[in-house]
Amino acid sequence: MSITSRKVGNCEHCQAEFRYELWHSGFGDLSYAYCGDCGMLATLSVWDPRWSKLPPSNSAHKEIESALDPYLLPCLCGGRFHNGAGPRCPHCRTLLSPVHASEFIERDAPGTAEGWRWQRSWSALYCIAIEDPSNPPNLKLMKNPFVEELGL
Repeated sequence: MSITSRKVGNCEHCQAEFRYELWHSGFGDLSYAYCGDCGMLATLSVWDPRWSKLPPSNSAHKEIESALDPYLLPCLCGGRFHNGAGPRCPHCRTLLSPVHASEFIERDAPGTAEGWRWQRSWSALYCIAIEDPSNPPNLKLMKNPFVEELGL
């Protein structure tokens, strides 16, 4: 997506605004995890050949299961991607509430007028990538951060 298609959200803690992209993991054929420290999004393509070498899981098209946590590289910030983490405000680094996020996600989604509602969770079909304030207009995102030395 281009920067022009990004939407604007806000942090319920510090009120700062940030750009974001909402992704449908089924359409993207991916699973995902967030960094527990900075909230960066890691996307894992289910078509990556290393996916088939992971322990069996039901993680396709949603947040990864905790059994897959050890198979991911560390985040660029030094934290780790893991099940149960979520996106964080890029300014105050506080965990964003999925209920609060539903306000700006549904406001910006064209399907809302047709009755679509966002999942209000950081673990289901949709994931969110937040703009990196230290490197605009890039997103805080790592693609396929599989650990190589474990034979994957």
